[in-house]
Amino acid sequence: MLSLKQFRNKYKITQEELAKIVGTTPATLSKYENGIWAINQAVIDVIFEKYGEQIRPIGTRSVPKVWKKGS
Repeated sequence: MLSLKQFRNKYKITQEELAKIVGTTPATLSKYENGIWAINQAVIDVIFEKYGEQIRPIGTRSVPKVWKKGS
């Protein structure tokens, strides 16, 4: 089982390219790779369907925290 970054490196795919494949943004992939957000299950599923690779689901939150002014 690979981390998302290990997967990208193995297949020589940029964040921009993978974002298009899985239907998200490069910024979101960066947050997944850095453990800020938990990887969306749909992203894991697309990678498995297209590449047969299992991605290690890492991250701390499944929904981004909304910062309020003055917090």
